[in-house]
Amino acid sequence: MKIKIINNYYTDENAYLVYDEDTLSGMVIDPGSDADKILSACNEENVIIKYILLTHCHYDHILGLPKLRETTGAKLISSKWTSVNIGDPDINHSVSGLGYAISEKSSDIVLGDNEEFTFDGIKIKCILTPGHTNGGACYLVNDSVLFSGDTLFLRSIGRSDLPTGNGDELINSIKNKLYTLDENITVYPGHGKKTEIGYEKKYNMFVRG
Repeated sequence: MKIKIINNYYTDENAYLVYDEDTLSGMVIDPGSDADKILSACNEENVIIKYILLTHCHYDHILGLPKLRETTGAKLISSKWTSVNIGDPDINHSVSGLGYAISEKSSDIVLGDNEEFTFDGIKIKCILTPGHTNGGACYLVNDSVLFSGDTLFLRSIGRSDLPTGNGDELINSIKNKLYTLDENITVYPGHGKKTEIGYEKKYNMFVRG
């Protein structure tokens, strides 16, 4: 499995291209960069995008979603509430953040807590982590890497003061859902540099393990 980061300079958001090196089938997690930039990265690696996964609904994570979805025909996967919230500009903050509304149609596949699916050698487990938004989800891939969206960052955590956010739920999600994972799991966050579960349990000043 290979992982390629496609960073949006203006929002410092990390979109991730994840694919199997043998089949060249892959997925994009949180397409917050311009769709053309994401498609260019796919073409460079000769990857066919089969799925798009969202960790939550905010505009800086779905900026490239409409065009990427239309161009690739990939199935959109998210939690139930993210599927709802991507259609609401007041919750996804697209007007305030971009100056125009993004109201995307609901997801093709909705995953529940601890639900898994596999395609072309890639196994994905959905871990619901409400707090940053009510629809927050992290994705554990091949039991070795976690895509945490805006739930957990390097020595930090997501904010909880935006619509549908809840600070107590956020802390609970991190302590009881993420910190119970193997400490050697690499964490790829929605913003900033990667980290590890064990490191965050020890050094994250906001939520200690």
